[in-house]
Amino acid sequence: MKYWLTLFCFLILSCQKPPSLYQFTGQAMTMNYRILIGHSLSPVEQEQIKATIRAIFDEINFTYNKWNPASELSKLNQLPAYVRAPLSPALSQCLQTTEKIVHLSHGKFDPTIETIQRIWKTHLAEGKAPSSEEIQSAQESTGWSKLHFDHNEFWKEHDKTQLDLGGIAKGLAIDLLVEELNHLGYNNVYVEWGGEIRTSGQHPGNRAWRIYIRHHETQEAARALATVELTNQAIATSGDYLQKWTLTNGGEKTTYFHIIDPITGSPLISQPTTIASASVRAPTCAYADGLATAAMLFSNLEVAKKWAQELEQQDPQLHFWLLASDGAFYITSRE
Repeated sequence: MKYWLTLFCFLILSCQKPPSLYQFTGQAMTMNYRILIGHSLSPVEQEQIKATIRAIFDEINFTYNKWNPASELSKLNQLPAYVRAPLSPALSQCLQTTEKIVHLSHGKFDPTIETIQRIWKTHLAEGKAPSSEEIQSAQESTGWSKLHFDHNEFWKEHDKTQLDLGGIAKGLAIDLLVEELNHLGYNNVYVEWGGEIRTSGQHPGNRAWRIYIRHHETQEAARALATVELTNQAIATSGDYLQKWTLTNGGEKTTYFHIIDPITGSPLISQPTTIASASVRAPTCAYADGLATAAMLFSNLEVAKKWAQELEQQDPQLHFWLLASDGAFYITSRE
């Protein structure tokens, strides 16, 4: 969520006759969203849904957006060490979900990488890598154990420890949208924002909601990794194709992409055996979002596959689609 400015532009489409499918589209925090409601809607109900969309994105912006200096997260990031601050119920719940994924990923998913991430991106934009001293200094502020929180209070052990919740906040926003729309009585709902999706109920065509998991090199449906039907489920994807930087040193080229490994303190390097794309289906989008990001951080497909299979045994609702840069892939065998 790079910018905190939120722009709303609604487009409503519906079928000419029942069953109706209404579509609301727009942009929030520079990312497009699409919301489908599988119900007939009166003008009043359409306005109610638009107001709900605005309210949820405003909540995300003023709670989780690190680029908004007025957000709760930004204020916690600027908090000095050992100074306690009140924690909203919404951010407290988000941190609890995040902590679960930190543990499930063995620390590979760790949003305390904001300081080291900022250093790397600044240097990469200038065509160079930071020094080992800069990396080591930034790593001193990295680590989930440096954070402390309960239901209503937060503090940290290091002044420079900062959070980037971008690996989970998108999914959380989608969860909030689906749950609030369900609360208002709209049970057949599809919400997509920035490529993450959650559904409830079914398509008005009396079938499950249907999506494609695309190959990272093309958006052609014919080359999709899978066609997936979602009913009261979510799916999230993370990949190495969003941001890349190539540096040349001594005639050798190294391509970095935007995901930071909290253990090494460096961005992931594009290699034939590294994960190019990871998609996860889970009960909630926040859960799927965090696990998809974590899957990208394993050194190769075999290691990521072993981790995914361990999680699948613990939770049969989880499904993984992992694709390596060389074209090798792993798909949960239950599919």
